[in-house]
Amino acid sequence: MISIYHRCLNVVFIVTLSLVLSACLEDVFDNQLDLSVSFPAGNNSVFPNLSLDQKGNAILSWMKTENDQVALQFTRRQNNQWGAVTTVAKGNDWLVNRADFPSVVQLTETLWAAHWLVMTDSKVFAYDVWMSLSTDDGVTWNEPFRPHTDGTDSEHGFVSFFAEGEDIGAVWLDGREMVAGHGHLSHPSPSITNNVRGMTLRSTKIKANGSLYQEQVVDGLVCDCCQTDIAQTHLGAVAVFRNRSKNEIRDIHFSLLDSGRWSRSLRVAQDDWQIAGCPVNGPSVVSINKAIGVGWYTEAKGFGEVKFALSNEDTIQFRDPIIVDQGAHVVGQIGLAADNKRGFVVSWVTSDGGDSGGLNLRYIDRQGVLGPMKRVIDVNFLRQVGLPQLVLEGDVAVMAWTGGDSDMRRVHVKMLDLSEFQSF
Repeated sequence: MISIYHRCLNVVFIVTLSLVLSACLEDVFDNQLDLSVSFPAGNNSVFPNLSLDQKGNAILSWMKTENDQVALQFTRRQNNQWGAVTTVAKGNDWLVNRADFPSVVQLTETLWAAHWLVMTDSKVFAYDVWMSLSTDDGVTWNEPFRPHTDGTDSEHGFVSFFAEGEDIGAVWLDGREMVAGHGHLSHPSPSITNNVRGMTLRSTKIKANGSLYQEQVVDGLVCDCCQTDIAQTHLGAVAVFRNRSKNEIRDIHFSLLDSGRWSRSLRVAQDDWQIAGCPVNGPSVVSINKAIGVGWYTEAKGFGEVKFALSNEDTIQFRDPIIVDQGAHVVGQIGLAADNKRGFVVSWVTSDGGDSGGLNLRYIDRQGVLGPMKRVIDVNFLRQVGLPQLVLEGDVAVMAWTGGDSDMRRVHVKMLDLSEFQSF
């Protein structure tokens, strides 16, 4: 049995008892089976994350839901094939959420990090972030810990990692100030710079032994359940997220980690999207040489738009945004990757009406010139696709998402040669 919570315009699943899934549907996935799609995570796998190791190989992680437990697992591509599956951690009280999901990443030559989410009080939708580190190339994992030390029954999630010298760090959405409840502003708090209580974006640094230091508030009021992202740039780590004003303007902001401190957050672009609830549609950021690219979704004009902004070289100042796609069919859920030789590739989701749609890619060169749009694959059961993942492994785009139907779900992976794009 599965308990279902409706939150932030999203469906959240909390595994409480056994999941009974029919084995006879093992080979039935989507209405159109694409033979170029592979399934390295196997059956009963959901909500993937993609990253790159230090050599540029793809790391794919996911949640495996079997019986009364959920496990965080991952595999890495080496020699053009997926390797053995490693289990990082497992539990029977985890949050399983298509918007807020675990990750496994390599951050330095010697240090890997993983995170997952554990429910603390389902009545108030409270959950904590748990992390573990590996110093042996992801083979074994150390004793898990929480990056936040507030001890409150509140929401903690939407994690992004960064490297800081020999140490690492993380940012996350933190609900300790939300005493009025989810999505509501309350009385002023002297500890928060904008003097309004709500969801905050916080950061901490982590040593290889798991000890924490230099916890900071990156932004004192942010959107409740939009993904965060971080890029390592020549200027320092740059975090992007959806901010929230007291007037419910929810535009994309960035903050630079400069000399150990996060800068005051600023808008990437002035969309002025006013919306009372969280759209569950976070930004993505990547860095290529001395340029930084940000992709995001907005409905400021009353319809969906996917936008991209490129920084001026060697600065954190962004040029006017480019419209990648727009219209009522545009759903968002942005992915972004950088090719050091050429430019950027952005991915997003579109709807055909009902619960069907497609995953799309578009190339943007370093001058901001758009290539043609490419619909990569048709998808059914659009609501469970989650946030499709995208990385570039050399000249190959790797995409991952949750596919299947209501009876059987598993992570789908598709590889595309970038030569398929006319602009390449």
